Parts: sequence; C-alpha cells; structure tokens
Amino acid sequence: MKRILTIVLQIFLIAAFTSAVQAQSAPKEVVIGASIPKNGVLAAFGSYAGWGYKTAVAETNAKGGVMLKKYGKRVPIKLVVYDDESRPELATKNIERLVIKDGAHALLGSATPPLVISGAVVAERERIPMVAALSPIRAFLGANKAGWKWTWNMFFDELEMTQQQFLTLNSVKSNKKVALFTDNGQDGVVMGMLWGKNAPKLGYEVVYHAKFPVGTTEYGDLIRRAKEAKAEIIIAQMITPDAIALWKQMGALNYKPKAAFFEKGGEPVVWSKILGKSAQGTMVAGYWHPDLGYPGAKELRARFEKDTGELYSQHIADAYAAAQVLIDGMERAGSIDPVAVNAAIGKTDKTYVVGPVKFTEGKGKRSAALPTFMLQWQNGDLEVVHPKKWATKKLIYPLP
Repeated sequence: MKRILTIVLQIFLIAAFTSAVQAQSAPKEVVIGASIPKNGVLAAFGSYAGWGYKTAVAETNAKGGVMLKKYGKRVPIKLVVYDDESRPELATKNIERLVIKDGAHALLGSATPPLVISGAVVAERERIPMVAALSPIRAFLGANKAGWKWTWNMFFDELEMTQQQFLTLNSVKSNKKVALFTDNGQDGVVMGMLWGKNAPKLGYEVVYHAKFPVGTTEYGDLIRRAKEAKAEIIIAQMITPDAIALWKQMGALNYKPKAAFFEKGGEPVVWSKILGKSAQGTMVAGYWHPDLGYPGAKELRARFEKDTGELYSQHIADAYAAAQVLIDGMERAGSIDPVAVNAAIGKTDKTYVVGPVKFTEGKGKRSAALPTFMLQWQNGDLEVVHPKKWATKKLIYPLP
C-alpha cells in the first residue's frame, strides 16, 4: 500500500510540475489584429465590423480569455485594431504592422473586397490565420487564382445574390427593363457581369449598363440614357456616398423607376439618414436579419443599438461571428500555433448568430456562403420582403 501511495504521489507531483511549467510558458495574452475603415468612404462598414470584433472578444475575456489546452489555462485576448481609412495600401501596411510589430497570433478582415484582399495577401505571405467577412465570395476567390491557404471568408455568394433582384420582382408587374449602374471596384465588375447574365435567364432585359470609376460624382448623362431606355428597374453596385449622389440626381432629373436596388451603398443606416423619405422603398440584398431566428440574433441587435444609439446593420452579425469562428478555432487547436489554428478553423461546422458556418472544400474552399434574400427600407428600418417564407413586411411597389 505504501508503494502504491508513493507511486500515486509521484504521478501527482509530476502532473502538478508539468502543469506549472505549462502555465509558466503560456503567453500573457493572445493578440488578434484587425485593420478596418474607421474613416473614409467605407467608414460606416468599419464601425459595424469594429463593434462586432470588440464585442466577441469582450465576451471571451469575460470568461477569462481563450481556453488553450496546451497551457491548461485561459489566456486573455488583446484586440489591436488600426484604421485603414478605406485605403487598400494602408490596409496592407496595417496588417504588416500587426504581424511584425504587434506580434499578432491571428487576424480579422477589413470591409469590402479591396481592403479585405489587401490584408489577406499579407496574411498569406506571413502564414498567419485570418478570418474575414464583409467581402462577397466570388470577388474574394477570384483575387487569388492559386487559392487561399491562410484566409477564410464568410459572406454571401454573388452567384445567388445577383438573382434576388429579379426573383423579388417576379411577384409584381413591370416592363422588365433594367438599367445597371456599376463602379469599377471588384464588386461592381463581378456583379455587373452576373446581372448581365442572369437577367435574360429570368425574363428581364438589361437595356442600359453604366460603368464608371469609384468616386464618380456626376451622373446626369448616365441617368438620361437610362431614362431614354425606359428602364423601370434600377440595379446599382456602388459605395454609399456615390449611391446617394446617384439617387439624389435621379430625383432632380425626375427619373422615377418603379424599383431601385442599391447594393452595398444602400445598406448602412447613413443611406436612410441622409435620404430621408426618398429612401423609402429602396432595396438592398441581405444575408442576415435579427428576426430570422438564429441564436442570439435579436439580442445582438438590441446590444448594438443600446451601445451606440444607432440603428443596427447586418454587418454586425458577420463581423461578430467571424471573431467567434477565429476564437473557436484557437480553442479547438488548444494553442496559438498558426498551423494548428488554421487547420482547426477549416473544420468549423456550427450555427452562429449569422447562421450555419461551414467552409467548403474544392474549388470554393475557405469560403462559407450565407443565404441571401431581399431587404427593403421601410419607415427607417430594413425589412425582409423576399422570399415570402422569411418576409417581415410586404413589398412596397412601385416606389412611392
């Protein structure tokens, strides 16, 4: 019995010693870095992403930090966020700074393809895991023909999203003539091409397609051409300031389409704030709404609006979920080893506040597509109007 007790004691002491050594070798903090647009033309998107990242990290730290089995303890997270001012070149510099100077163990993406992709290129080069949102999947995948190895993206798939505008209008009458307004950003190029292909397949005709640089301020000639082509449907892919300028100038030129879709630009609350009553009835494709029944969805909206005093945006959900996916990956890896964390992220198969997230294999690997539907501005809030099974309000048509 004495020998048995001695052996047990020795095992206990060895385990205790090993645990103590592991605890001592554990990092004092896990550094997660992000570059987001706090200023510039994409600042509205950056404010939502920043809140989502900060909130997810704060929740984890409230529990003591991320659980790392290798060290047998929870380690607090330090979130370091820099402002890329909506400039791709600065997004690149920020990610380099986060990796080289701040020693980031993992990264979160910026907003829109130019900024997300600029940061992802650095993450690939430095072999640091990055989880991104706020970048349509086809634009993201198309930016790296060799395939991403360290960057994971969760957002909507343009192949599906560019059908929603036509499917939404199938329940009403129009002349089915469409005018496209797309800028030369990745989103505009990819979606403009897809709308051009999808329109005739779904019974619509693109009678005019205006293409222009990001930052264009004068649209008079383009508007007159769309009006002359008798387009009753407007579909645009633009940043918010440009989209607001286009819609105001359409009103000034007395061009009254029956339906107007402003992708990307028509989503932030600033769209409704600046345009007021003229935003009523305008639409934008969606991938998240607090009433869809995902766990914690309604609560997330309430928390954001309480914290900020502003109307929520769907971007709070994918940003918040992206941070959760990254943290969950670290916990499954049990360490901060980048190879282990990267592999663990790839095994994600869980329903988050934004919905089911599972990264695909094969051609579209490292992307997780969120289902799309149509949102419409009604009385200062975004409502689901298509498909009917998810609708929170009836479609306003034609535009008031």
